[in-house]
Amino acid sequence: MLLQRSLAARRAVMRAGTASAALMAAFWMPPANAAEAGVSAIEMPELVVSAPAEEDGTSETVKIDEVAGPPARDAGELLSRLRGVTTGRMGGHGSDISIRGMSEDRIAVISDGAYVFGACPNRMDPPTSSMMPMSGDSIVVRRGYQSVLDGPPAPAGTVSLERAGAADFAEGVSGNVEAGVESNGTQRYTNMQARAVEHGSYIRGFMTGRRAGNYEDGSGREVRSAFKQYGGGGEAGLGYGADSLLSLSMERNVVEDALFAGAGMDAPWTATNTYRLAVEHNFEEGGVFKGFEASVYGSFVDHVMDNYSLRIPGMMTMRTDATSDTRGTRLAGVFAVGNVDATIGGDYRRNDRDATSFSSMLAAIPPTTISSYTWPGMEIEDTGLFAEAGAPLAETTDLTVGIRTDFVSVRATKADLLPGGMGAVSARTLYGTFYGVTQTDQDETNVSGLVRVTHDFGGFSGWLGASRAVRTADATERGIARAPAMGGGGWVGNPGIDPEKHHQVDMGIETGRSVWKASASIWYDNVQDFISRDIARGQSGVLVNDGVSSVFRNVDAELAGFDVVGQWLFAPSWRVGGDFAYTYGENTTDDRPLYQIPPLSGSVEVVYDVTEWSAGARMRWAAKQTRADTSTATGSGLDVRETPGYAVVDLFGTLQLAGPVELRGGIANLLDTTYASHLSRGNGFDPAVVQVNEPGRSAYVQVNLAF
Repeated sequence: MLLQRSLAARRAVMRAGTASAALMAAFWMPPANAAEAGVSAIEMPELVVSAPAEEDGTSETVKIDEVAGPPARDAGELLSRLRGVTTGRMGGHGSDISIRGMSEDRIAVISDGAYVFGACPNRMDPPTSSMMPMSGDSIVVRRGYQSVLDGPPAPAGTVSLERAGAADFAEGVSGNVEAGVESNGTQRYTNMQARAVEHGSYIRGFMTGRRAGNYEDGSGREVRSAFKQYGGGGEAGLGYGADSLLSLSMERNVVEDALFAGAGMDAPWTATNTYRLAVEHNFEEGGVFKGFEASVYGSFVDHVMDNYSLRIPGMMTMRTDATSDTRGTRLAGVFAVGNVDATIGGDYRRNDRDATSFSSMLAAIPPTTISSYTWPGMEIEDTGLFAEAGAPLAETTDLTVGIRTDFVSVRATKADLLPGGMGAVSARTLYGTFYGVTQTDQDETNVSGLVRVTHDFGGFSGWLGASRAVRTADATERGIARAPAMGGGGWVGNPGIDPEKHHQVDMGIETGRSVWKASASIWYDNVQDFISRDIARGQSGVLVNDGVSSVFRNVDAELAGFDVVGQWLFAPSWRVGGDFAYTYGENTTDDRPLYQIPPLSGSVEVVYDVTEWSAGARMRWAAKQTRADTSTATGSGLDVRETPGYAVVDLFGTLQLAGPVELRGGIANLLDTTYASHLSRGNGFDPAVVQVNEPGRSAYVQVNLAF
């Protein structure tokens, strides 16, 4: 049986490779009339997602102001417009991203060098929701485990919001003011940013505000999705020596009154404060030691959710107060020996998560009785040592190797505290009841590494990589503690769970000519001890068999997939582009599909672009997801359904007005299609709707003034 399951995954990879090769072949031979039309003399513009030459198809640098579409409600929604990134929706704010079929803490989210973890056990505030995209200049997306330098391993990939430095702007004062409105949900927003640069030093400040009501889906049904968001921050950098910099940054982001159709509570308050101090020093004189970088950061998230302040409560009222505090530091040196460049260093990250839930048996009385220590003072420390080196093997071939060791220490400081109420039990007692494990203090030593080869074949370039990434369990998987109550199931983490071991291989090619370009990649991930959320049915290592409680257990799994992107400038000022991606996921221990795997999906667009204005149309589509884990009797039930496929048409355009003023606008979901992402939660407010649907037709306009 195991052999059959492995063959199924390999056949998926082979199908992926066949599809990729077919598309590449189509792009390889441009139409014969292209030359006759004089198109070959035209310089091809950059893709909307532009990548530096040194990056391969697994890594991309996204210029935020070049991503078309209506105003993104948060960074997660913005990222969902990029190839291979999918999101699940619970409301209007807090879209949770997925890369290569993996989500949550399998993705590293970094905001200007600081790691961020959400404070909601139910993920109302995933890390991307605390980012303010327009406060930065670009977002770097790395798919898969591509570097040991990005901190504790995140096998799905890394998302990093980055801000440009003094070298990227002209001396003097500059900035921009942007405002926009969207019809569906009456979303309106304002962003302001200003910077002053002189002699390699700079200071910048930014503010943002956003407000949206409930939107309607394509069938005209109102979806609970309103929210208010505002924030701001500043950064100062002192340039000295040979391209060296000392910088200090801080920011605050607040989300108020966020409504969630896909949750039993709403979030009246979420606040994120982030601080970072960093130095990058480059030595002017030549030598083996080229420079170093050092940084220290902190991100602090406070979150409140309840079922009564923003909605009509049921028979009882509930509230959860939660915090997620992350502190870290990093020190790395850059060395050069011959033609070998190496980065060697270490980092430290500590994430403290604490959540206390309260309840009241009477709807008219605010909750004051502690019902559970949902996150019982979970403290996860990770100290990592790393080394990564790159060197040319030949004139057209480069090699990158890296190794990393993480020393992990976990504590649950409130595991012995008793909640209030009759029959209350501590977190430690719950762990013993569900798993037979009462030791909450755990230590791990995890070794990860990678090797990567890139080669220029002349007409195209390619890459081949292999990696091992070991991910420790997060605070929820390891320690959440909510006891079964009133016939309902509990939600209990497993303190003895093993870390995930991902063994990935990926390969791909990139090619192009003066009027077209294309790339394709294929990957496979064999996972030992995949940390799976499941229903307690007395499985191996699970002592409870109630059929309703959520538990965490190790299983073996396989993931595989491919993605393809291409663009063709087929006539003067005209271009057509498209992309698609597919992911396959299998729980090989239980012989069932992995939950929350996005279906085959992609987009195609046609754009007319001249100096003063541009206009385009895009179709976003997804196939029906038939590989779903929907059963709570035999599976996890975390997939709501076999989500139907869809095709959505958008119109968009830009107009350069007098001077530095640019006008953007369009219509999203032109045909008012009713659809939902496969990753979206179930809709608990409308019995006629299965999942939280995406917005229906919506017109939008944005004005940007640069100075």
